[in-house]
Amino acid sequence: MTTGIVYDDIYLEHRIGTHVESHLRLIEIMNFLKEKNVLEDPNFKLIEPRKATLDQIKYVHEDSLIREVCEVSQLAEKTNNIQYLDMDTAVSGKTYEASLFSVGGNLQAADEILEGNIKNAFAAVRPPGHHSNSYKCAGFCIFNNIAIATEYLIREKGFKRIAIVDWDCHHGNGTQDIFYNGSENGEVVMFSSHQDGRTLYPGSGFLGEIGSGKGEGKIINFPMPPRAADDIIITFFDEIISPVCKEFKPEFILISAGFDTHWTDTLTNMGWTIQGPANYLKRIKEIAKEYSNDRILITLEGGYEVDKQARAVYNCLKVLNDEDENLIQEESRTSNKELLTYVNEKLIPAMKKKLNPYWNCF
Repeated sequence: MTTGIVYDDIYLEHRIGTHVESHLRLIEIMNFLKEKNVLEDPNFKLIEPRKATLDQIKYVHEDSLIREVCEVSQLAEKTNNIQYLDMDTAVSGKTYEASLFSVGGNLQAADEILEGNIKNAFAAVRPPGHHSNSYKCAGFCIFNNIAIATEYLIREKGFKRIAIVDWDCHHGNGTQDIFYNGSENGEVVMFSSHQDGRTLYPGSGFLGEIGSGKGEGKIINFPMPPRAADDIIITFFDEIISPVCKEFKPEFILISAGFDTHWTDTLTNMGWTIQGPANYLKRIKEIAKEYSNDRILITLEGGYEVDKQARAVYNCLKVLNDEDENLIQEESRTSNKELLTYVNEKLIPAMKKKLNPYWNCF
């Protein structure tokens, strides 16, 4: 069975000038996939996105936010000038429409998976979404693609247990906010690995942020120290994600995939390689195979060294299609002894202590 790739030129119409979250990110990805003949490979299927409905956007966003995005986008089109929702989040005349298709691309991919047309999917969409909460756009993000896809699976498709894995270098604070008190009709566990909020935007995602009410114990943050390499994320998976998922048994796994964890990314201070996300994805696939009928949907978040991002996306597509050995590799990187000691002797034990009241595995 094939792996789906969601893409459409509508995503390039979110044109926000020299902003780091530019349309060039997707151009580089798609050009590289063409260069590698991925789009001609019958093991991959290009998925045409649809436009999400306003009712679906309202699953997680307030009317005021939706109205603001629409009106500011209209102003940008009328004035032929880029507008801003906040100091970081830019809007063009086509941003509103592109955002509806960004959400809809994820929903279309979910449908294709459930209908058996594809095994799994990577949604190469923009604008990204994981910093936007119910009432505020932020951090280059407009509508929260991953959160809406989660509620879509719960409300329209009848799923009861969804796992979200966010590996962007920045904390997925918007997604966390949306699911902090749980989901009304299902259960959502969110794993967010990110650079420690004391050293990077948005300054959140600490161990004490574990959810409340129905969501208590289901928000799981792994604040990585700067320069953490690929080995640190595997530790997080083995010590935290794997045991929790074996207990939770997710029916569908959604991934917010940021590729700004690469050691050359100028906005962050992480130490991952090009192959780091793909090797992490291999582990996540094991959980999906055991509990989720292989159902994985990845949506693009950040990543600002466009050549490195394109290669990392290519590697993830290869893993989704069970070509684990055909990855683009760069020289491996390991975390220094002091960092490993901090993670293994302080951070992981502290996480387990914090999660112990909610999970039998700890």
